[in-house]
Amino acid sequence: MAEDDLDASAPKRKRATKKDKVTEVVSIDEVPAGKKPKSLQSHGRNSKVYVPVILKIFQDRFRPGASSVLFSLDDIRNAVDAVRATSPNPDKISARNAADVIYRMRSRTVLPQEILEKGFHVLRGVGRGQYQFERAQAGIIEPPASTPIATIDHTPMPVRRLLPETVAEMDEQALLSVVGYCRLLDHFAGMTIYRLRSHVRKSVPGLGQAELDAIDVGIGQSEDEIPVIFPIEAKAVSDALNLVQILNMIAYAKHYYPHHTIRPLAVKVDFQSVIHFMEFNLATKASALKVVKNASYMINPSEAQIAAIRATNVPQQ
Repeated sequence: MAEDDLDASAPKRKRATKKDKVTEVVSIDEVPAGKKPKSLQSHGRNSKVYVPVILKIFQDRFRPGASSVLFSLDDIRNAVDAVRATSPNPDKISARNAADVIYRMRSRTVLPQEILEKGFHVLRGVGRGQYQFERAQAGIIEPPASTPIATIDHTPMPVRRLLPETVAEMDEQALLSVVGYCRLLDHFAGMTIYRLRSHVRKSVPGLGQAELDAIDVGIGQSEDEIPVIFPIEAKAVSDALNLVQILNMIAYAKHYYPHHTIRPLAVKVDFQSVIHFMEFNLATKASALKVVKNASYMINPSEAQIAAIRATNVPQQ
C-alpha cells in the first residue's frame, strides 16, 4: 500500500537527482578528527501519519523499565483512529492496511526521537499480527565508508538506455539489474552468482512475513557443488538500511534453506552513486548482528551509454 492510503498530504519518496551527485568520495580515514562523517543514506521523517501513529502506540503501551513493548494490529488501528480524531483533515487518513505502518517504520525510516531516547531502536514482528519495540543501540545500519572500486558499466545498451543516467536515481530492482550485469556480486563473493528469485515475500514460523529483494545462488569451483545461498536486501537512496529487515532475511534463509551455506547481503546506493556491499553474520538478535565483509563500487557508464540515455529520455518513474 502506498503512503497515500494513510496520508494523501504526505511528501512523496524523493529520488536523487543530478544535483545530489558528488564527484569526490571521501574515505572514513579522511574525515577530520572530531567531525562525524555525513550519513550515506536518507532516514526520512516526513510522514504526517506514520510517525504520529507509531508514537501513539508506543506512548499507550510503554511501561517504565520494560525492555520490549508488545502491540498488535488492533493497536495500530486504534492509534490511526486517534490520529484521525485530532487531524484537521481526517478524511485523508485511513487504515486499509494497518500492517503498512510497520513496514514503513521499520524499513524506510527511523523511529521517532521520543522512542529512540528511551533506548528502543528496533521494531520487529514476533508472530502473525504481533509486533514489538526492542531496546538496541541502533536500528539503522550505516554502510562502512570505503574507497570505491571503479568498474565499467557492462549493462546492455537496450537496457541501460531505459534506466536513469545515475545509479543514485535508480530504484532497488533497477539497481539489482545493473549490479547483476556488471557482475559486482561475483567480484564481491569470489564465485559465480546466479539469480534464483526476485522480490520474495513469505511467512516464517514465529516471525511473520519476511520480504527479500532477491535470492541469488553462488557456485565455487564446479557446478556440482551445493550452491551457496545469498539472500539480498537492496536499498535505493531514499530508503534506510534497516537492521530488522536483515534479521528477517536471515531467519527466512535459515528456515527455507537449512542445509545450505547462507551469506546474507545488503546492497545500498548513496547520493554519490556509490554502491555499498555488506555481508552479515547469521545473527538472530539485533545486538549480535555484524558486518563481516564490505566493499564499495562505482559504475562508470561510457559516453555512448550516456548519449543513448539522454536521447531516449525516459520519464522519471
